[in-house]
Amino acid sequence: MGQPRSLSVHIPVKDLSMNRTLSVKWALTLLIPFLVYFIPVPLDVVNPKMPLFLAFTVWAVVAWITEILPSVVVATVLTFLYALFVTTPQNAFGAWLTFLPWISLGALIFAHAMECTGLGKRIALRGMLMMGGSFTATMFGLIVSGLVMALIVPGAGMARLVIYVTIGQGLVSALAVDPRSRLSSALMFGCFMAATTPCLAYLTAGETPLQMLSVVSAACGRQMTWMEYFRLMTPFGILYCLGCTFLIFMVRGKERLPDEQHLRETLTRRLEELGPFKASEAKTLLVMLIGLVGFVTESWHHMNGAYIFCCASMTCFLPGINLANQQTLREINTPFLFFLCGCMSIGFVANAMNVPQWITGAIMPMMQNQSVDVAIMLSYLLCVVLNFLLTPMACLASMGGALTAMATELGLDPYALALTFQYGCDQHIFPYQTGYFLYLFTSGAVCLRYLMPALAVRIVAVAVAVAVAIPLLLVPYWKFIGYIQ
Repeated sequence: MGQPRSLSVHIPVKDLSMNRTLSVKWALTLLIPFLVYFIPVPLDVVNPKMPLFLAFTVWAVVAWITEILPSVVVATVLTFLYALFVTTPQNAFGAWLTFLPWISLGALIFAHAMECTGLGKRIALRGMLMMGGSFTATMFGLIVSGLVMALIVPGAGMARLVIYVTIGQGLVSALAVDPRSRLSSALMFGCFMAATTPCLAYLTAGETPLQMLSVVSAACGRQMTWMEYFRLMTPFGILYCLGCTFLIFMVRGKERLPDEQHLRETLTRRLEELGPFKASEAKTLLVMLIGLVGFVTESWHHMNGAYIFCCASMTCFLPGINLANQQTLREINTPFLFFLCGCMSIGFVANAMNVPQWITGAIMPMMQNQSVDVAIMLSYLLCVVLNFLLTPMACLASMGGALTAMATELGLDPYALALTFQYGCDQHIFPYQTGYFLYLFTSGAVCLRYLMPALAVRIVAVAVAVAVAIPLLLVPYWKFIGYIQ
């Protein structure tokens, strides 16, 4: 008898490499939080559960970056870990009591209706043709339109974001762009920039300046007027918007729109293919406008505009309107809501752990006895650091009083530090850091790995700009108009 044939299993080299990569990712995801747990923290200042909070939070962030698990699973597990081992369920699940998950649900329903009826494509194609018919012209046109919209739709940055994300989804669909590509991310990022960066251009443009005004005025007893803010910050806010536009091209990289040399002809042809304006499109537009009007007129009727917007979206299911049905709920990205609330829970639990007091106590002594230029620069860097653990609103709420006291000690107007501090609130890399950025991912046409490098560059670029602009532009300009001596 011959020797028995040995059995062997051939494992492709590619599979071995993927297994090794996955093993390294899991090792990093478990090792880094383990090491973070042993970082000494002042337990007399923060909650005794602070080491657990940091370890769980770092685990989630590393898991999101390495993508070892679905992002929704990571966010949901993080929320449960907080509730079981760190804080009360009321804190861990507090995000569900805010308006953001519900307005996101409403927007998902509207976006589905606009996609099915063709209204999203029609608006996107028409808008791109009006802006010049090229990628570059469209991106700059979006930013300029965002500055105008910030005046027309004041104090409702989220409402404007809903509009621009819808436009971006229409562009991705109308141009037949792969929703997981660089180009898709660049188009959506351009719409995101148009909606969010103008929030700092005017006092009433978004929630951040209004929150800053509320906190600092309560601490110093003096209100800042709209025109005063316009004189002090609007020129720099406009420069900031235009500067952020160049990040869109960094996200796009070497990718180009299909048939870009003849893009205007392509846009015109695809618009003609949609045919005449349909009754279903008219119903979608009408219902969405009702929701948006309820949102942006919140200061008149004193009801939560986000919930009015969500109620309007639910009318899509009513007989006679018939813009949504049971199948709609199966097709829209409802798991995203769990991701959104899991990310937001980081800020809620950080407040419960007394993180703001800890960071304030550690950094504020560095700002004492500093020059005006250095103090303003440090206020920006302070917010960038805080924003990795707190939401922008939480940053302003926790630091407003301390910044007011520091400005008074330096002989500055209390708003001098806060005005720069709010630019730090706009710097983020991860979705959990701000609700605006989280909402962008409802589109399903954005990949975080394409956006992170551009957002990291923005943090550094704004820091350099602040360092250069403060002594060369900001302080001389404020002295020229008599704001500081």
